Amino acid sequence: MRDNVDGSPDTGRRPGIWSRAYLPITVANLTVVATVGFGGLALVAGLSTIAEDLGNVRLLPWVFTGYYAASAIAVVVAGPVIDAVGVRRTFRVTGIWLLLFTGAAAAAPSMLMLVLVRTLQGFGVGLVFAVSTATIGLGYPHYLRPRAFAAQSVVFGVMGLGGPALAGAMLAAGGWRVIFVAQLPVTMIALVSGWVTLPTIRDRPARIQTDWRGTWLLTLVVGCSLAAVSQVGVSWWAAGAATVLTAVVMRAYWRHSGLVDAPVLAREHLTRFPLQWVHVTSGMAIFIVVGSDNFLPLYVQTARGQSVEFAAFTLVFAAVGWTMGSLIYSRLLVGWRESEVIRLGCWLLIPSLGLAGTTVALIDWPLPVLFGALTVIGVSVGLVTTAGLTLLQANGQQAEMGRLSAAHEFVRQLAIMYGVALAGAILLLVIDVRVGDVDAVRDVIAGEDIALGSETNDAIRYGVVWAYVAVGMFAMGCLLAGTSLVRRTRRLAP
Repeated sequence: MRDNVDGSPDTGRRPGIWSRAYLPITVANLTVVATVGFGGLALVAGLSTIAEDLGNVRLLPWVFTGYYAASAIAVVVAGPVIDAVGVRRTFRVTGIWLLLFTGAAAAAPSMLMLVLVRTLQGFGVGLVFAVSTATIGLGYPHYLRPRAFAAQSVVFGVMGLGGPALAGAMLAAGGWRVIFVAQLPVTMIALVSGWVTLPTIRDRPARIQTDWRGTWLLTLVVGCSLAAVSQVGVSWWAAGAATVLTAVVMRAYWRHSGLVDAPVLAREHLTRFPLQWVHVTSGMAIFIVVGSDNFLPLYVQTARGQSVEFAAFTLVFAAVGWTMGSLIYSRLLVGWRESEVIRLGCWLLIPSLGLAGTTVALIDWPLPVLFGALTVIGVSVGLVTTAGLTLLQANGQQAEMGRLSAAHEFVRQLAIMYGVALAGAILLLVIDVRVGDVDAVRDVIAGEDIALGSETNDAIRYGVVWAYVAVGMFAMGCLLAGTSLVRRTRRLAP
């Protein structure tokens, strides 16, 4: 196995991830990822049923907001825990945690209780993300990590895309509580499979050093970020104030992390070469795909006059492309250096974004052209993120793998939130400037069946186009970062 600065893979004939040596780790990792992938989006199909059953509709958005906020915090908290007690022990606690609070969600008697246990379930999901990424770094040799990440991407994508449809069948059969109950046996399979087989780096657990102040500061970062996103198009001054406060708290954490011995998120795990380049390129790629994809269903439904169901189908293409990109790297580009794969993905982003944006701008261009461009965007992001994770873990020590993986997952969570915020801000700003009918558009985004005029539909189209212009500028920055990474790794290569 070769673990130099660029993490070049060893392509000799060796056991695969489904071989006897690695099968229990693979099964445990993929089954728990399947549970998370299904649970993340499946509940969307049951929101109306939940509201009808439990009432208190004002709290309904927090079923997801609390879930994702807790997940982002748990990702960071899990890093030092994994490095102190190992993946195996952390996985055991994580599996039991998910079982308890998934079961509690199924039995929730009120909306308030559902929000509470769903938030606690989200904390367990964040632990899963951190444990899963660290497991690949600790449980597989370097040459197998791209295939392990690709398999994880396939499972997560299939369950994420198929979750709402499968949940629809469950709703018809037994109601929204069945969606939670169905996750329990899959989690049990993962727990049994990984109980004694997941890697452990310590015979005895070390003392967990908890950076409470740093954890609270990062919690504020996530909370302020969510506040900024939620206020886009509702109150611009509140969104701006929350954004400024986010920057202030991030600065406060940065200062704090330089003053303590064991910060929950260490500076070196963000800035050490080549880690900072991995964070930047992967974070920007995810930011780009979210910003370019998130509001396309609205455009397809309004400007193109398609049904809500058809418009929702628009989200499939980037997700499928992401999975394809992971598979392409793990199967076809095994002889490439990770930095070169990252640069290739950055290159592909620019023409595919240009084609997608042009198709949106020119209303007479057929939608299949847009769908093809979205697929290539997804492939680009799959290449960048999978190669980035492999390079990141190739340049980390076993004793820091948990914190290293957690730092990267936290960057990805922030990229998703900021990508949604940017696209939404641009879209609503353009609509406000052109027609001033922002409230009606926001109601359509929320799922209400409202007919918009042709002028508003055109404003939506222009808003999406300008969002593509903005993310295209970030794509140029991503390419510059990827090119710089290649040049630096070539100079450092033996």
